[in-house]
Amino acid sequence: MAVQDDERERELVRMFNLAWDPAHQRSGVDALLDVELEGATFRFEIEVKSTTGDTVSTARDVGMEHIQRWRRMLFVIGFYSKEARRPELKRCLCLTPTDMEPWIASVESKILVDFKIAARASRKLDLADLFDVCGEQSSYSLADAKRLHKQQWTTAEYEAALDTMEGNRPRISQLKMLEILKLRSRYISERGATLNNPHVTKTHLLPFFGTDRELVGNAWAASIRKLAAEFVRTHPSHPAASRL
Repeated sequence: MAVQDDERERELVRMFNLAWDPAHQRSGVDALLDVELEGATFRFEIEVKSTTGDTVSTARDVGMEHIQRWRRMLFVIGFYSKEARRPELKRCLCLTPTDMEPWIASVESKILVDFKIAARASRKLDLADLFDVCGEQSSYSLADAKRLHKQQWTTAEYEAALDTMEGNRPRISQLKMLEILKLRSRYISERGATLNNPHVTKTHLLPFFGTDRELVGNAWAASIRKLAAEFVRTHPSHPAASRL
């Protein structure tokens, strides 16, 4: 993310009194919003975006994980002036998952077939494929697994794969190693199925201006909380609002 984009989005977080996640680029969640409603607390994950144009950029390598995450999020979108030195906030939209669903579904439709192919292809791998890729062994070491799946797992996840013993040494069985091979195959295939930075289009955004989704005035924090509370009332079982 460009420094200027990050600064604008931090400004939006402050204006809406959201809880900023410093590790947002790793976790995929920019900020959090807690809303009190009828004695209960509901937490929303927030996607914070800013733009100096009519469309909104999203992310590189957008795949099914992005789709699933976006369907659980509120979107805060700030529209800024194009002044080079200090862009000023001109307008702001706050959109619910149901508001965003038509656009999210359009992105999903472009990648879903490739992701289904990736899943089916990886499931068809067998022990003969494992032996061809990793060599035929009675069991495998952590080093073998890391050479195959690289940095896609944490240390704890690799250690959890040690499901057999050879002498007094923990090892990875053939069947467990085959599972890791299938995961690796699916990961490689899915990387080729992603979209690079699909934009939220002007056509999708324009109808929300002039409605209660366009937040105006100075009551930014109160406005987004009112909108979130109304979303909970209307969609009490929606996964976007997790009850604490």
